[in-house]
Amino acid sequence: MARKEKQEPVIVEDIHHEAMDELMGDRFGIYAKDVIQDRAIPDARDGMKPVQRRIIFAMYQTGNTIDKPTKKCAHIVGEVMGKYHPHGDSSIYDALVRMSQNWRVRLPLVDFQGNNGSMDGDGPAAYRYTEARLAAVSQELVRDIDKDTVDMDLTFDDTDFEPSVLPARFPNLLVNGAEGIAVGLATEIPPHNLREVTSAVIYRINHPTCDISKLTAFIPGPDFPTGGIIYESQGLHDIYTTGRGRIDVASKAEIVDNPDGYKQIIVSEIPYGVIKSDLVRQIDQIRHDKTIAGIDEVRDETDKTGLRIAVDLKDDAKPEAILAYLMSKTQLRSSYSANMVAIVDGRPKTLDLLSYCDTYIAHQVSVITRRCHFDLNRDNARLSIVNGLIKASSIINEVVDVIRHSADKADSKTNLETKFGFTPDQSEAIVMMPLYKLSHTDITTLMNEKAALEAEISSLNGILGDKEKLNEVIVNDLKNIAKQYGDNRRTAIEEDHPELRNIDKRDLVAKEDVMVAVSRDGYVKRSSIASWKGSNGANGAAPGLKSGDTLIYSGQCLTTDFMLLFTNKGNYLYIPVHLIKTNKWLDEGIHVNYAISLSPDEKIVRGFAVRDFRQDLFIAIVTKKAQIKRVRLSDFQVVRYGRPITAMRILSDDEVVDACVTTGNSNLFLISAVGYGIFYNENLLEPSTTKSGGFKAAKFGGKEVAAMLSFAPGERGKVLMLTDGGATRVFDMDHIEKTDRLDKPALIVPTFKSDIENVLFMAKPFDRALPISYVTTLQDGSSFTISWPDLYLTPMERYAKKDDKILRKNMIAYVHRADSDLIDDTIKAYPAPAVAAPVNVAASASDEAVLPKDNMVAPAESKAPEAPAASKASEDNEPSQKFEQISIFGDDFDDDPKK
Repeated sequence: MARKEKQEPVIVEDIHHEAMDELMGDRFGIYAKDVIQDRAIPDARDGMKPVQRRIIFAMYQTGNTIDKPTKKCAHIVGEVMGKYHPHGDSSIYDALVRMSQNWRVRLPLVDFQGNNGSMDGDGPAAYRYTEARLAAVSQELVRDIDKDTVDMDLTFDDTDFEPSVLPARFPNLLVNGAEGIAVGLATEIPPHNLREVTSAVIYRINHPTCDISKLTAFIPGPDFPTGGIIYESQGLHDIYTTGRGRIDVASKAEIVDNPDGYKQIIVSEIPYGVIKSDLVRQIDQIRHDKTIAGIDEVRDETDKTGLRIAVDLKDDAKPEAILAYLMSKTQLRSSYSANMVAIVDGRPKTLDLLSYCDTYIAHQVSVITRRCHFDLNRDNARLSIVNGLIKASSIINEVVDVIRHSADKADSKTNLETKFGFTPDQSEAIVMMPLYKLSHTDITTLMNEKAALEAEISSLNGILGDKEKLNEVIVNDLKNIAKQYGDNRRTAIEEDHPELRNIDKRDLVAKEDVMVAVSRDGYVKRSSIASWKGSNGANGAAPGLKSGDTLIYSGQCLTTDFMLLFTNKGNYLYIPVHLIKTNKWLDEGIHVNYAISLSPDEKIVRGFAVRDFRQDLFIAIVTKKAQIKRVRLSDFQVVRYGRPITAMRILSDDEVVDACVTTGNSNLFLISAVGYGIFYNENLLEPSTTKSGGFKAAKFGGKEVAAMLSFAPGERGKVLMLTDGGATRVFDMDHIEKTDRLDKPALIVPTFKSDIENVLFMAKPFDRALPISYVTTLQDGSSFTISWPDLYLTPMERYAKKDDKILRKNMIAYVHRADSDLIDDTIKAYPAPAVAAPVNVAASASDEAVLPKDNMVAPAESKAPEAPAASKASEDNEPSQKFEQISIFGDDFDDDPKK
């Protein structure tokens, strides 16, 4: 037998070549259109997404209504998925559950039996355990759907029909709101009060040319199912005028007295969309972290009677401040962004209040018109039959005779139509009518029915022929629905009070004494007094520092104080003390970058602890290139402090070297690096803002400024200076004459020309009751201590004393500040001096103002008169005698700062 040859399959190639970008663009466009129209965005007419509409319709079709027992949700999900919704069961069940949750929709559309989730974010029970049926109000969504009021489309498998939109006899889109995310757009429509929305729609029907302001008189704002308080804002107005807007929603909370004697904050309503358990956790986390003081316990006491969150407060707490803080830092107050996007004529559209009302009214006009046509056709058909029956009853014998002599039913109908002129419908009704209906009683019933039908037909024709009557039908239906299902507003709308949120954060902090240390490189720490004492800090032990770092501030303050830290870049850092991380006194601390971003080359040069940001005190700031300014202390107080804030505008090649506190009439003493100093009144500097630059500080001949001190009126005292070579000088400010700002500086620290040294440090240690020591670090990393008891007053004409412990060429790198400045209400402020009358003298070579006397400021471009021969000390109301040049801690020295 011959072997059959193997036949190779013939492959017919049908390959289409298309660009990938075009192919993906077309396909993605189709996908996006389906997501927008058929899944995520609701229809403006009935406020339903396709899955919601299919659930409502399927439950209606299966008789799962409010007057029937509930059915298993598994049965409902299967019915919807099998007939109408070709997607997963979870999406159907989630939509079913959401329509039953009274904390998410204003009017629940589904009556649910079983666990349907909670405000704590808990999920519902599985659908095999739960049951549901349509809520009573849902009947208004499907009312008259059997009267051809809406278009019916084929289902996904072409085996059945589903509505393209529900009749929706109330404006469901606004009443229950909607949310959804599609491709390239999203919708977020807040729920509203049924009575208010129907009133606005009715007003629009009756006043078709009204503007939005007339409608917002009926709808002042959203009405969330969870209640809360909406604060009036421009965003609230924008929601209804543009379709987009942002509003602030706050919880309803009150401060009450507990029967046990302490105060409580009771929260009974929370913002829409907030998960209650998360809110309770946020508040309790604040208590646990001790972010603020005063919260003792947080409890969720919600039960079947309603929501209740209890915040127990401590005895010394300030309830108003704590509540305001919780409002600002937790979801007790949150924002809601509305974006009213819905499908209109098959396309997504952002709706304002007018356009929505018009869209809904047009839908209702269509529904009522189609219902009237349906009823009219039905009534006309019935009237024709009734007329035929009445006619047949009047000739009943002839009709019976024709039927008796007819061959069958069809022959009877034909004979009746031929002989008596009945229509096919009339002849059908006659042959099917039982003989007992030909009694006198039934004839009367037919006559009554005819009259009723004629009246109904007349009414329907009147509605169809008169727009006013049609509108009246819509209005009456809306009024009845609002009366039956409406309730009072739950969300209050109040005027916002921003001043109530501007709380003093110190009211929220437990007030306690702490030690704070700040280093040049930006390391900060807060230590308890116990840690400080345990580390021998009370006996002068320095705080821990990173190798190569410098101590800028070290002192005791309160947790309710604020730190002002000035940097070399002309910025300042504003740090509440209670926000500084707690560390042991001998630890290095943590870099300030944990709270404020500081550039690597930005160093802290001066620090102050501030208790009161007073209007009558100033901060003077000086730069290396002799630029100076003074700013009111109150100008440094800010609300937001997450970054460095400008304190002084400086050139790129300049930097801030020092800052000090002035009292309004203080005297400033500046010294250059080469030892020249100048002493003048602060009022020669006009107060500036933090954003401005400075004035020329002095004529230092281009030499750099090293340091600055301030002296209160009448104050002189002793000053310590230290050079980088280790030379020290202690001198009495009583020997320094006060001059104009731009007068020639005096040589304060003479040094040998063969051994030039630069002034590195200047301080007033006699402001303290105990003598202070300064730890210095040399360039080789070694250190030594300079103590006031080891130093003596140096005559002004002598050279500075060189410390023998410092080897030649091993210069001092920096000095650790052991003193600290606390600005509080104990610092005495002085009024600015009066301005002197113009002096008729020759023009001065300087164009700057001079200070002829301590209590008078000469105007610009005038020269001060010569000072009298008396001692400068007398100008400051000080004793005219000078201190002798003796050891500052000798037996003859009186260290009383009041003298």
